[in-house]
Amino acid sequence: MRIRRRAAGAALILATASLHLLGVPGTAAAQTQGGIVLPVRSHWQTLADSRHVYVSAPGDDAVLATDHDGQVVKKVEGLDGARGMTESADESTLYVALPDADAISVIDTATMTETRRISTGADTEPESLALAGGRLFFGYQATVFDAGIGSVAIAEATPTVSLDDNPVWYGKPRLASSSGAPDRLVAAESQGALGMRVYDVGSGTLQETAYSDAVADVEDVAVTPDGSSVITANGSNYYHQRWRLSDLTEEAQYDTGPYPNSVAVDSHGTVAAGVVAGGEWDVYVYRPGETAAYRTVALSPGYADLLDRGVAWAPDGNRLFTTRFPYSGEVVLDIVTDVAKASSTITLSAPPTNPVGTPVTVTGKLTSLVPFPKRRAVAVTRNGVELPDVKVGRDGTFSFNDTPPDWNTYPQYTVTYAGDARHVPGTATVMVEFVG
Repeated sequence: MRIRRRAAGAALILATASLHLLGVPGTAAAQTQGGIVLPVRSHWQTLADSRHVYVSAPGDDAVLATDHDGQVVKKVEGLDGARGMTESADESTLYVALPDADAISVIDTATMTETRRISTGADTEPESLALAGGRLFFGYQATVFDAGIGSVAIAEATPTVSLDDNPVWYGKPRLASSSGAPDRLVAAESQGALGMRVYDVGSGTLQETAYSDAVADVEDVAVTPDGSSVITANGSNYYHQRWRLSDLTEEAQYDTGPYPNSVAVDSHGTVAAGVVAGGEWDVYVYRPGETAAYRTVALSPGYADLLDRGVAWAPDGNRLFTTRFPYSGEVVLDIVTDVAKASSTITLSAPPTNPVGTPVTVTGKLTSLVPFPKRRAVAVTRNGVELPDVKVGRDGTFSFNDTPPDWNTYPQYTVTYAGDARHVPGTATVMVEFVG
């Protein structure tokens, strides 16, 4: 069950809550704002830097650039089937894979214009991109049945393209790298069970250093900024996984639910893990090294899906960008501007039935992974009518009694925490049936 409200504005403010509806536990979201409809009708990847958010749109043959408030900077068109993107460390150059042109586009981010196009060879159809070891790597279709990893010597005046001598992938692999491990390239299978590999590319060639067959059908992959770990979003799992980069031993699981489809890590190591469906939340946010989400994000008013590879951080971690598809042929950009704040979780309990004429008692608890202020209270309404605020104890518990004036109704009690400097608002609802 999802309870969401949409309001004007680009900022997205979200909260976590739990409820018991007629005695059945569930969850609900509150105060969803934002949702910027973008002038594209397709999506493959969302990428952000310190100035822009980039959305590649293969069906539009375009890359759309917005600023951090979602205002369109430019739509770069004529990019045949634009898919995977990556950017130079100084943010001056954006590389875009063009599978429909068997090429990679080189875009000047100051002018948002294509400065050149690098051919990757006939029928290569490049897709995922990553920079490592001074080269630009790309996943490509090597034969009818096999995919490989190619590379471009981008420092050369006329870049040399090298293709894989021994393609080992079924689907074009998802690629990732990090400045924390500049000579390491991670590749993960996108369409089968051929696993994940780490390569040393310092010599300009692929030298395998680690392999795991414990992951398959990867939608998205990201390497932590310190270069120590890699995180995968595998659509068949109900969790994201973190692997040690040196030997691909599984380090941890993030319990995000079905079905993982995106992951991004900011410069501090904060993880944003996205799922396509299956729960109340679209994105879970984790501090470095932790596996309990300090923040959960609900994006979609009504029916909508977080898009594959649809999560991106501003490098400093102050904003989180997501893209979703609300079944109306639109791509929608959401911007979380208060992502450093923790979720406020409210759990409510009340008897599913209560005798007419007898006050009903509602109990609850307010919790978070981040401590609350010492003095706090929650607001209460019954069917929209305000009741007195209720103080919250040091342990987060609270309770209140109420006698509804109209015994023919099913009173619904809504409890709300307004939020504070370190927490977003939280809300929960419980309904009671009065019987005679």
